[in-house]
Amino acid sequence: MRLAPTTILAATLALAAVHCGAPITNTPVNDIPKLTSLTIVMDNQATVADPQWKKIGATSYVDADWAAFTLVSERIQATSLKTKDFTKGPDFDALATKLNDKAKALGVAATAKDSAGASAALGDMKATCKECHSKFR
Repeated sequence: MRLAPTTILAATLALAAVHCGAPITNTPVNDIPKLTSLTIVMDNQATVADPQWKKIGATSYVDADWAAFTLVSERIQATSLKTKDFTKGPDFDALATKLNDKAKALGVAATAKDSAGASAALGDMKATCKECHSKFR
């Protein structure tokens, strides 16, 4: 069987898209303090947080969202503390602290099932990530 060039091109592009972006990294929260590189810490953050960004601005969430927000809060709190082990100076550390505070706010909102608070916390977290990446990436 011979494949058309457009089929081969489409398959190649699909494979390339799968391999773009941060690797999926799900280190257990209790093991995050043991991580040995900033890249792995950041991959953990991206794995848990990036899927939640599309929920910013929603006016209501379902139980699965609240559970995901709780996981995001726990993991980002742990990873944001760990990033300070790989400090790039006081501005970097301040952004890590800011991210930690926003992750705590997400956890509080998730526990209370506060949609406005969760959306705000997610938006603040994403903005903090973008600010840090623009300065240090």
